[in-house]
Amino acid sequence: MSKKLFFFLLVICTFLLFSSETYAYKELMIENRGSTPIRVIKVVLDWEHFVVASPAENGWATVEELAKKVWWDTAINWAFFCPDDYSSCKLNGKRVTHTVSERVYLGNGSDWSMYWWDTSIRMIFWFDKQWTPLFVQKSSWEADIGLWSNLNKDKLDDLYFGIGNWPVLLLEGEDVVQASSLYIDSKLTGRANRNFICSTQDNSTVYMWVVWGMSVRTLPKFLKEQFWCYNALFLDAWASTAMVYDWKTLDRWSRKRVMDAFVVLDRDEYIKLTGITPEEKNISKVQWYNPTQDDLNRLKNVENVIDLIYKKYGKSKYRWPFIRIIRDMVNDDLPADKKWLYNQVLIYLFTIDSF
Repeated sequence: MSKKLFFFLLVICTFLLFSSETYAYKELMIENRGSTPIRVIKVVLDWEHFVVASPAENGWATVEELAKKVWWDTAINWAFFCPDDYSSCKLNGKRVTHTVSERVYLGNGSDWSMYWWDTSIRMIFWFDKQWTPLFVQKSSWEADIGLWSNLNKDKLDDLYFGIGNWPVLLLEGEDVVQASSLYIDSKLTGRANRNFICSTQDNSTVYMWVVWGMSVRTLPKFLKEQFWCYNALFLDAWASTAMVYDWKTLDRWSRKRVMDAFVVLDRDEYIKLTGITPEEKNISKVQWYNPTQDDLNRLKNVENVIDLIYKKYGKSKYRWPFIRIIRDMVNDDLPADKKWLYNQVLIYLFTIDSF
């Protein structure tokens, strides 16, 4: 590490010293897990926050627009979308400008995708009206090899929000990637950033977004060990990758227009969107950090220092070194107060834009 970089880091770290606690239901985890960098949204499904689908129908939208469509601020793209700037998207040899997959939105027939009646090799990661996550698959043709057909098909009508994709990574705690081996190509077996969504065995928690530098074949074991995932679905991680968190755009690749997103809502917005008043679940709340105004002022000072460094030396030179160093400092032994501030600094370093 250069002396200059060490000095800058020392200046930033002088602000990271305070404490408090509250309850959190949604948080963004930017850290190393199992020596692997992650950027993962954790949502505790205890009636304060929910995960819903937000489709762009047969057109397209940015992830920011899909989040605002359901009046909220946090979302990720999913996979298998073909908006009108994807010249390579074809179905039966013809170019398409719609999602070639499955989705459910608000649980009624008019809000299903045109493919809902046969999910084929894909499973839908879905939520019912009581926001319980589960997999469902309905394969009318049963023509695909090496996969389950009609998994939970009796619950198909219970789907309220959901998006389908493949391969399934974990099914009831078991690594099932091998069952999709006929459909996995070299783009999935190499080391790359891998996006996912998963739920824990008690259905109390959903994790979603990105793990760096991993093969799809090694991802299930990682998710099971690091996030206690029980059911997990692979999402996309290529040129359409997009992520927003608390009105901030943290990731945006070359293709900005996508077809679907998973969006995190709070209780009031869930009621507004669905007309359903949720019942409280008996799930332990998550202790997290509640900053005072002095804390927020200190964070602002850190951001100002970063801005001054960017202005003098250029953002491209120090952004990633700062991210790597501060991310390496996040660990389970940190007091909640310091972990909160490190996390906020990392969010600031990742922020591309606000909306």
